[in-house]
Amino acid sequence: MTESITLNRLRFAAVTATESTTWTFAELYDTDGLCAVAEITCGGNTPEAARLTAELTERLKSTAITDEGDIESLLGLSAPDMQANIALATAVSAIRSAVSDLSAQRRGITLTEELGGAPQESVLLYANINRHLLTRERTPAAFGAAAEMAVSRGFTTLKCAPFDGVAPPAAKDDILDIAAQGIERVAAIRAAVGADITVLVDCHSRFERHTAPLVAEQLALSAIGWFEEPLEPTKDMEGLAQVAQEVSMIVAGGEWGYGQNFFRMLVESGAVNVIMPDVKYCGGVKEAVLAGNAAMGAGGNVSLHSPSGPVSLIAGGHSTAAMPGAIHLEHAVYEADWRAELVVPHERVEDGRLWMPASPGLGAALNEPTINRYGNFWQP
Repeated sequence: MTESITLNRLRFAAVTATESTTWTFAELYDTDGLCAVAEITCGGNTPEAARLTAELTERLKSTAITDEGDIESLLGLSAPDMQANIALATAVSAIRSAVSDLSAQRRGITLTEELGGAPQESVLLYANINRHLLTRERTPAAFGAAAEMAVSRGFTTLKCAPFDGVAPPAAKDDILDIAAQGIERVAAIRAAVGADITVLVDCHSRFERHTAPLVAEQLALSAIGWFEEPLEPTKDMEGLAQVAQEVSMIVAGGEWGYGQNFFRMLVESGAVNVIMPDVKYCGGVKEAVLAGNAAMGAGGNVSLHSPSGPVSLIAGGHSTAAMPGAIHLEHAVYEADWRAELVVPHERVEDGRLWMPASPGLGAALNEPTINRYGNFWQP
């Protein structure tokens, strides 16, 4: 940042994409009238995240912010505070991302450049087919069909979360029976897309130290590309590191983590090979870049988590573009056929890639007619 930013006002928006998905956004304005938008979607914690975003923005209104990294200290917060409270992490991340965006707009540069990178025409994506399936049939055949559709539209890597109904605790002798349908779903995807497509599996932390390796052994028969969060890394990093030593495939995770130090420790501990910071929760777009660079410096890699709406996808695209060596960015596909119209210019996903907007800052703004058609705006 080359000059200070002073926040002035705030507006929220939300749209209902499916019966299980609502995307929520915060527009933050500076005293010159520039507007930055950040996504604050965090499931059942979203209302609290919105409340905290409004409260923290109000506290910062009289403050000249010269570095988005100072926002934690200006608010009297620390990384452990955010790690312990996902709604707080979401609010702080939104404000930090917005300040980075406003700085880029003032400087007339893209958010990628604000984050230290060179503008990229496009960023490689992988297709998360799971959210598309949440309100549809979830048979193995349905998973295979969704995977085929993603491949037909240019994606060469896709991800599923197949283990519905699996939850710890579970006995070692019982786990393969309990997880059988999930294993069948993955096998159906592999049969549908063939050997040349990378298939990633998200476990949503449904296993334990003694059960995860048994499930991984079965998934290896379907040649999966990574084993994502068999255990929750923010709660049992040591246990996840133990699992990572025992399984044959890459282990990925960290979607709920906050701050670069957490992600560095994930790699250094051996818990994951690939970190997955989410710009909505990890501290914002700049912290995602710092986390990714820290992980790569420790010998790991980074693939940003992004199963939400177009604002966080584009923000994640900028962070990804600013990290040479980062691998594919997540994209939740096919939840709403009007998704791209939520922003102007419209989100452009083609041939398995996100095509980056070229305007200063994020390069995209909320599309008011589309928001009003599928949701609403409100003032805090």
